[in-house]
Amino acid sequence: MSDYEDTYFLNPEEALRVASQQNKWGENNYFLQACYYDGETLDSELPNLINVSLDNLVHELSEGTYRIPSALDFTGLNLSIEIELNILTNFNLSIEHAKNYRAQYNQHYLDAIKDLKLDFDEPLRFYIMASTSTQVMQYVAKNIAHTLTNRGYEVFFDLRNGAEDQGCFQRILQFKPHVSISINHFNNRYLNDDCFNFVWFQDPMPIFYKDGEVFLRERDFVYSLLEEFDGPMIKKGVVPARQSFCVNTRDFKIHENIERKKKIVFVGSSYGNSVPQGKNIFDAIEYITLAFNNGENLNRAFIEVVADKFTLNEAYLLNALLQFVVRDTSVLWLCSHASEYEIEIYGHGWDVYESVRPFYKGALNYGDDIAEVYNGATYCFAPHQAYALQQRVLESAACGCIPIVYDCFDNKDDREYEEALEYFKTPQDLKDILFNDDIVSKDFTKLLDENSYEHFVDEIINKTKKEL
Repeated sequence: MSDYEDTYFLNPEEALRVASQQNKWGENNYFLQACYYDGETLDSELPNLINVSLDNLVHELSEGTYRIPSALDFTGLNLSIEIELNILTNFNLSIEHAKNYRAQYNQHYLDAIKDLKLDFDEPLRFYIMASTSTQVMQYVAKNIAHTLTNRGYEVFFDLRNGAEDQGCFQRILQFKPHVSISINHFNNRYLNDDCFNFVWFQDPMPIFYKDGEVFLRERDFVYSLLEEFDGPMIKKGVVPARQSFCVNTRDFKIHENIERKKKIVFVGSSYGNSVPQGKNIFDAIEYITLAFNNGENLNRAFIEVVADKFTLNEAYLLNALLQFVVRDTSVLWLCSHASEYEIEIYGHGWDVYESVRPFYKGALNYGDDIAEVYNGATYCFAPHQAYALQQRVLESAACGCIPIVYDCFDNKDDREYEEALEYFKTPQDLKDILFNDDIVSKDFTKLLDENSYEHFVDEIINKTKKEL
C-alpha cells in the first residue's frame, strides 16, 4: 500500500502543508498526491491543492478533473469520536456517489470525442500531453508546442502534474484537436478516428516488450529515436520513421558577451549509482571495460557475446552496463589527461571518483545555466554508447561549443556530421584532440538545421496536409 493517498482535509492549513510536500507515489513516482480542502480559497499556486466545498462535495468531485480522494483528514480539529464517525460515514457515501457520477461523465466525454466531426477547413488545432514527472520528455513536448505556437497554430499544451484523473477527457473534448502529439506513449484510445496522432518514441518502452497486441489507428504515425528501438516495434506491427533529438535554439544559442575559454566541459550524471551489485554484473563490467579501453566495437555482435557469456539481458546490457562503462570510463580518461584545457564536470554522482573531484562543479539547472557553460567552453565532451546525436551534442553545438562524441560506429564511413563533430574511440584519440595546438574549425549549419524542432514540426504539418 502507498504511503500517500489522495486526501480531503477539513483543515485548510493542513491541506496546504501536505500539498507543499509534493508527495508522490506509484511506479516511477508518477502520481502526485491530490489534497482537497474545505473553506475559503487559499492563496496558493500548488497544482495539487484543490478547493472543494464540503457542502457541494458530490457535484464538484463528479464534474472535476482531479482524482477523487480516498481518505479524510481531521488534523487540527477538536471533534468528538461520535462527530468524526458521522462525518466520515457521510463523506464515504458522498465519495461513492461522486465516483459513480464521475465514471458516467468520463464515459460521456469519451463517447462525445469519438462522435466528433472534425472540420479540417479550420486552422489546425494541436493537442500535446506531457507530465511533470518526466525529466526530459516534458521539455521536448514543450518545445514542440512552442514551435507550433510560433507558427500561428492554436495549441493546447496539457502539462499534467500527476493529480489528474487519467480517465477524464473533458479538456480534450472542449479543445477538439485535429492533431495530437505524444512522446513515448500512443495516447490514442481516446482519440477521434479523424484526429491525426504523431508519436515519438525516445526510449525503449515496455509496451513493445510485453505480451499482447499494440492498438493502432489508421491516422497514427510513429517515429523512433534510434534504430535499436525499431526491432521490437516492428515485431508488434509498428513500422516507425526516424526522428533524432531536436535542439531548442531559443535557450541554446551563441552569446557574444561570454568569453570562450580553452576549456572542455561535461554535463551529465554518473551512472555508477544505478548499477546493481552481483558477481556476474561485476565480471561483465570488467569485460566490457577492457574491450572499451582497447577500442573494440561495442556493437550488436559484441553485446550478444557478453549476454551469452554472463547470462544477461541484451537490452539491459545496451541501456545500462554499456551506458555506464562508456560514460564513466571516458570521463575518467578525460580527467587523466593534463592538457592545457580546463576541465569542468557537471552533474550528480561524480564526487565518488577521486580523480574527478578536482574538476567536479556540481549540478546545473536545465536551460540558461547549461547554455552559459557551453558558451564559455571550446569543447563539450559527450560520449554515448549507441548514438552520436544526443541532446547535449545539439545544445552545445547551438552554443558554438564543439561536441566530442564516442565513435560507436563499426566503420568510420558511417560517422554522422563529421564537419560538426569530433570523434574518439580510444584514450589516445581523446588525447590527440586535447593536445592538438590547432583547434579544427567546425560547421554546425547542417547539424542544427536537420535536427531542429522546426524541421520536425514541418514533418508533422506536411504529413497531415498530405494525408488530407
